[in-house]
Amino acid sequence: MPSDLVIAHLATLALAAGLLALAAWHDTQTYRIPNWASLSLLLLFPIFALTAARPVPWVEHIAIFALVLAAGFLMFAKQIAGAGDIKLLAVTSLWAGPQLIALFLFITAITGGLLGLAVAALTWHRNRQAGSPKMAIPLAKKPIPYGVAIAIGGFCLLLSIYNQLQIPDLWSR
Repeated sequence: MPSDLVIAHLATLALAAGLLALAAWHDTQTYRIPNWASLSLLLLFPIFALTAARPVPWVEHIAIFALVLAAGFLMFAKQIAGAGDIKLLAVTSLWAGPQLIALFLFITAITGGLLGLAVAALTWHRNRQAGSPKMAIPLAKKPIPYGVAIAIGGFCLLLSIYNQLQIPDLWSR
């Protein structure tokens, strides 16, 4: 039977996945990622780290978080990304740390590109359906709920963390 720490550790992973899902859903509905979602992920990380079977290199994880947040701030200042996207990206990078940051950012970027193509195709299709140029939506004005891409990258990150736990199979009994 797994220990209470293992159960707490798994619970933090499950809660993190739920928070990512809520952030993505909220972004699809409002094109905004609520601050409470990013803040909750930030506050959940210490519990995750303290319940880990192996020591978590806090300083390295915080350094990754700070680098992503700084790069994100520049993207926000140049109006390339929204503030909610940057906060969610940075806090999810905290969970990735140096070991999994490349995986997380790669999956997020690929998913974001595919999401952008899907939004462009849907917008093009709707513009063709409208028939009138006055009713057409300019493609450059169509927002993309990038929180969905961040959440998918985050789910893959959390799955990778789970796979590294090397805990006994909980379901075989």
